Amino acid sequence: MNSILIVEDDPTLRELLFELFSDRYRSFAAASAEEALSRLDSERFDVVLTDISMSGMSGLELLGHVRQRWPETTVIIVSGIRDKEYYEGLVKMGAFEYLVKPFELLDVFQSVERAMKLHGGSAEEQPTATHHPPEQAGKEDEPSEVFSSIQLDKVFSLADLLEMVQRSRMNGYVCLCWDEATVEEARGTSRFNDEAGNFDEAINHRAATIYLRDGLMIDATIADSESDPCWRDAEQSLVTLVRLSTWAKVGLRAWGFSTSDMRRATKLSVSDNSGKLFGIITSDEESWDESGGEQSAPVEAEDEQPLACSPFESAPSETPSDVGDTWAVNPV
Repeated sequence: MNSILIVEDDPTLRELLFELFSDRYRSFAAASAEEALSRLDSERFDVVLTDISMSGMSGLELLGHVRQRWPETTVIIVSGIRDKEYYEGLVKMGAFEYLVKPFELLDVFQSVERAMKLHGGSAEEQPTATHHPPEQAGKEDEPSEVFSSIQLDKVFSLADLLEMVQRSRMNGYVCLCWDEATVEEARGTSRFNDEAGNFDEAINHRAATIYLRDGLMIDATIADSESDPCWRDAEQSLVTLVRLSTWAKVGLRAWGFSTSDMRRATKLSVSDNSGKLFGIITSDEESWDESGGEQSAPVEAEDEQPLACSPFESAPSETPSDVGDTWAVNPV
């Protein structure tokens, strides 16, 4: 089995890259170039994917060490510098490819696939990535983009994503947006209708935001004003988003932004993100069953117990599930 070593000092990004490749390759992650060298001393890797700007030893120095000591290992460099001569210089130093931030997840995946082919790995056909920018959320102190356009019916579920940001204790927010395909999928079920059979207007807004402090959800919004017919309070907004990610997740995408200071008021009391989402979907399913398949009013339930696996596992989609996402990180 081919192997990859991911070297990245940002914990959220490191986790995302690890999750992307761990099912396909034997994958390891290092938080610094020094840790990567220690790992390389004891084990050989086919590919090293490394950021170039890190505290301590840089990715450029790591590239030099790898090319000198383990020339059979392929190195892919990630950097925020957009300069042709800089790129050409890295390639001359032995970098296999050079990815510029912000970059798309599909580009990272395909670059690693190309590198793996040099070591006997085989690339698989991937679906074409699309990108729909989210609506702007309220800004805190100069938020920076951590990931973007993660398609939630592909690599990650909403529960997976929120579990990862909880582990990394991220401060910031996750923007969610969806398209007409999501709306049509929602209309195709009666789970988004009230007792009178009226379709939930919030679905037509096509954008929402989940706010985080220390990785935990503190607020969720759909629309910005209570006068907007799509507006819902925090609990109702979260219920709607859980339903979308469970029953109409086609076309649902997520963007993540971090900030050094999250000053938003707490409107959700959550001790475990996955537990909260699991409590909502369990309550939703119970009310659905009791009503004989006709959706009743949202029930605000919270089960704070962590899960051994994703609470939203469903039957495999006909769409290939490897990579259909794009995402980006800002230059360091």
